Amino acid sequence: MCRIPVILLFIVMFMSCSKTPDYVISEDKMARLMADIYIGDAVVETEHRTFGNDSLRKVLQQSIYAKHGVTRELVDTSLYWYGHNIQAYMEMCDKTEEILQKRIEEAERAGGKSDGAPRHMSLDGDSVDIWSGIKMRRNTANIPSDFISFNVSSDKNWDRGDRYTLSVKGVNTHNLVTLNMAVDYNDGTTEYRWYNGPADGMNRLLLVLDSAKVASTVYGAIHYAASPKEISYLDSISLVRTRGRNDNVMAREGQNVVKNR
Repeated sequence: MCRIPVILLFIVMFMSCSKTPDYVISEDKMARLMADIYIGDAVVETEHRTFGNDSLRKVLQQSIYAKHGVTRELVDTSLYWYGHNIQAYMEMCDKTEEILQKRIEEAERAGGKSDGAPRHMSLDGDSVDIWSGIKMRRNTANIPSDFISFNVSSDKNWDRGDRYTLSVKGVNTHNLVTLNMAVDYNDGTTEYRWYNGPADGMNRLLLVLDSAKVASTVYGAIHYAASPKEISYLDSISLVRTRGRNDNVMAREGQNVVKNR
């Protein structure tokens, strides 16, 4: 009788346990797909005038699916599976972040943005993610704090009328998420906006700075309180700054202004 070495047996067992089902996109392929989807989302966010209707957005989405040889149904099925297999989901997210980071480094070498910029400083360029905090948080009922906060001070890369988009994606979440953003101006006023809604899926909040004022600080927070026995995630956290556009006045509607004493 042929005896399989114990170490080989463990390797075979590990490979069989970690393999995704045949009807699910593999981790490596899913990571490459998600990297392109995140980039596509950023394009839609920064070029919202170009992608102002659902038809154009669907065309962009379908082009990404076609590039990877997948269908919407397969992607939805795979995301559902990953959502119920958190370890595989986290490994896939790590691979996605590695791909995105590699592309950022390649862009830096090509002159796409400043090299060696400190993490607490904003970066130059028309559109850039200036988030310097954690990109993902595991939610449980006993975490030290339900808040993720940020504070960005002005520097040489700021412009009047800049737009800031705070984004977070809920995975397996059960409750509501609240996004808050505010800006302090040098004239002693503060402008703020907030959003509250179901955390599951992608959530975004846009804050548009007043082009007639000089901003000193942009700050805010993400709040999510997990239910008892809940294990969920806040993923893909970002703070994207884009330059002001022609529709800034319209986009600023609904923002609240207060005069500080």
